[in-house]
Amino acid sequence: MDFKKFLGHNKDGEKISNQTEIQRIKNEIDEEDRIFQQELQAKDKLLNKFELDQLKQLCIDMLGREPEPEYFEEKETGKQIELPQYRNDYVHFIIEELRLSQIKDYALKNKIISASFFEK
Repeated sequence: MDFKKFLGHNKDGEKISNQTEIQRIKNEIDEEDRIFQQELQAKDKLLNKFELDQLKQLCIDMLGREPEPEYFEEKETGKQIELPQYRNDYVHFIIEELRLSQIKDYALKNKIISASFFEK
């Protein structure tokens, strides 16, 4: 009697299980990428209707944070200087973090756009 098989330690089974899990994760990632690409233009178009203050508030309300600041190091002093954040920094951050449906719901709830915006 093969005790490894009896105890559920079949190497072939483990290999198949690992490959199945890897394939499942790969499929999930591919699906997320497909959705991201599909929603990209619509997200950008919708976020262009927001003012900068509204983008900032969306980040705080929905994500609990704003985009991480970027820094520039002065060569002479080695001092780190925080670079200003612009509208595009917020737009790109939101596009990466939220789904289109989440942005739509927020925009409608906060009266940034009307429902007719989506009827086009």
